[in-house]
Amino acid sequence: DHRDLHLSIRRQRQMCIRDSYYSIKNKGLGGFLAELTFQPYGKWMAPINVIFEIPGFYAKQLALGLRLYGNLFAGEMIFILIALFFGGFFSSVTGVLAGVAGLALNFIWAVFHILVVILQAFLFMVLTLVYLQQAHEHH
Repeated sequence: DHRDLHLSIRRQRQMCIRDSYYSIKNKGLGGFLAELTFQPYGKWMAPINVIFEIPGFYAKQLALGLRLYGNLFAGEMIFILIALFFGGFFSSVTGVLAGVAGLALNFIWAVFHILVVILQAFLFMVLTLVYLQQAHEHH
């Protein structure tokens, strides 16, 4: 279920492990640690580099999972809001017309939401590939 926060965070955690693994595999443990401690200010500013780089390294994966969850959850909330707004109108003739309009809006939103889900999956894939490419680059 894509609305479950645990699934998005699990995907993010897998990306984090994969990113760390490929960084160490391609750069070596020393190269990976040097990237976290000596970039961007050099070895004399290593404590400052660590303060900036380690949270940044893991924040990009966390943001990936939260972005996926937030966008998909928001789409589901729109369905609920449309249903709540138009659901109580079936007590009169105008209410029936409003209910039909609500069904039409739900259908339009469903088509749009399918496109958004496909776009989110594509963005997740592209950002994963970008992060893995960064893991393969030597600085």
